[in-house]
Amino acid sequence: MILSFKDAFRLYTGRFEGVLLLSLTIVLPLLLGIWYLNNIVYFFVFDEFTSAIADFYYIFLTLSVLMIAQVPFIEMVKSYAEEGEYKYRNIYYVFFTTAFSIFLFAIAVSLAATVGTIFFIIPGLILLVFFFTAPYEAVMSGKSIWKSIKPSFAFAKKKFFSLLSIILLISLVEIIIGWIGMYVIYSVTASLLAQITVQMLLNLVFFPFLSIWIAYYYLSWKEGHQLAPEVH
Repeated sequence: MILSFKDAFRLYTGRFEGVLLLSLTIVLPLLLGIWYLNNIVYFFVFDEFTSAIADFYYIFLTLSVLMIAQVPFIEMVKSYAEEGEYKYRNIYYVFFTTAFSIFLFAIAVSLAATVGTIFFIIPGLILLVFFFTAPYEAVMSGKSIWKSIKPSFAFAKKKFFSLLSIILLISLVEIIIGWIGMYVIYSVTASLLAQITVQMLLNLVFFPFLSIWIAYYYLSWKEGHQLAPEVH
């Protein structure tokens, strides 16, 4: 876990311009899409019931979209680990050719995780962790996302608390910095646009690192266990 953090930090800082390019061209448009669609839904909130529906939709949509947004950073890690370099053309190709199938998978997982999180909290988080690395397996092995579920479960069974710790740690750091950022913003202006901008900037900075760290962690586990490729 520590070694994968060092690898992730080395790639993230050493190739930050590449990370930033992928964030601006892939993650940012997805975040703007989430923000736009959520605004439409929250426009129709009139009471506690419609507010609960809107909150459900927000969590569901965010989980679904962010699962797709991991793909370019997974491919970046895979290419860099194998060849010591990566090509943007290949990264974008992998993203656009796998996005739809992963999105369908993400819808199913996010729906189940959102329901579990809203009503039971713990089961939703457990479910999410067990399915979380399926896109990593799909990109690294070239499998379909559905055939990547079994390796994802195997990884989660062995590394459940480590994986959950990585997700919670990065999320907690982002939340704390977000609170500080919002405090500074509130002391200067009450502009909603400024608040949204700060939150999106934090997502653009922390989300890629989370994806890269987990990609290295999953790759090291995969290599250590010498998972045999499936025969197609």
